[in-house]
Amino acid sequence: METVLKNNPYKIDALLGQALALRYLKNYTIYKDKIPPLLIFHGPSGVGKMFAAELFSKSILCLNGDSCGICQSCKMFQKKVHPDFILFPENERIAIGEVKNPDVFTIRWLQSQRVIYRPSVSSKRIIVFPDATKINSEAETAMLKTLEETNDHTKFIYVVEDIHSLKSTIRSRAVEIPFNNLSKSVMQEISDRIGIYIPDFNSGSFDLGYLDLGAWNLFQEMVENSIFDSIQLLRLEIWIKGYKTNHPEWKEDFDFKKFLDTITSLMIYSYFKNQEKDYSLSIDALFEFKNILHKDINAMENFSVSKLFNKLCSLVH
Repeated sequence: METVLKNNPYKIDALLGQALALRYLKNYTIYKDKIPPLLIFHGPSGVGKMFAAELFSKSILCLNGDSCGICQSCKMFQKKVHPDFILFPENERIAIGEVKNPDVFTIRWLQSQRVIYRPSVSSKRIIVFPDATKINSEAETAMLKTLEETNDHTKFIYVVEDIHSLKSTIRSRAVEIPFNNLSKSVMQEISDRIGIYIPDFNSGSFDLGYLDLGAWNLFQEMVENSIFDSIQLLRLEIWIKGYKTNHPEWKEDFDFKKFLDTITSLMIYSYFKNQEKDYSLSIDALFEFKNILHKDINAMENFSVSKLFNKLCSLVH
């Protein structure tokens, strides 16, 4: 689940640890006429994609153009009643909808009752899909037509973890904005600001809720018993690759990339807390792997894992 600061009064600069994404979004807040019909925020869960979507939307919709917090638009946005900010449900499938009287939050409802009209309060309308993978195939086809024919005052934001989950026809009509894992210092700064305790092993992301404590403990035990010996590291590599097809502790919504993120976060934590020697090179290799994991390496995860463990084994003395 994405971490979002509720009723956040700050401007777009409140987005921490995402320098490249922030550069894109700040530029678009200055040159609003340059905003493309579709922006795709992609990257690991729990690193601020939805928070960025809210900050950016508030800034674009602001009547003074700078998230002033005092105009009618900002006040309505903070109360979550802004008519020009449409946030689709995060955990529901999105259908095309009936031709006549389509249900709310279907694509035909969007086309017939929102997109065709001018915004009510602001100069722009922003429509956010918190999980664009929930748009079914028929609805996605209908969205292509909307994107091709959209007016200048309506902009869309898709939020996804894996950019490859979207069709190339959608991606070709968008500007893709990448989000990366957060550094330990940025995570600490954010947790201090919002008062959320983050376990030390959960490096790089605020996504905590997809596994129960028993699975966390098992994964941590597997890691701690393996990473300080080259033979055990090779056994851990074999277990990790095998877990892609046999994952009894992760019974629902298994995602191999998220699993790899989880295991490497635990490895970083275990190296950090061991004071017997300097593991900085191993930690650097793990952070490099985590960043590569969410780039364009579709179906190359096993190769990347092998490369990572070859590097880690070479660093064991």
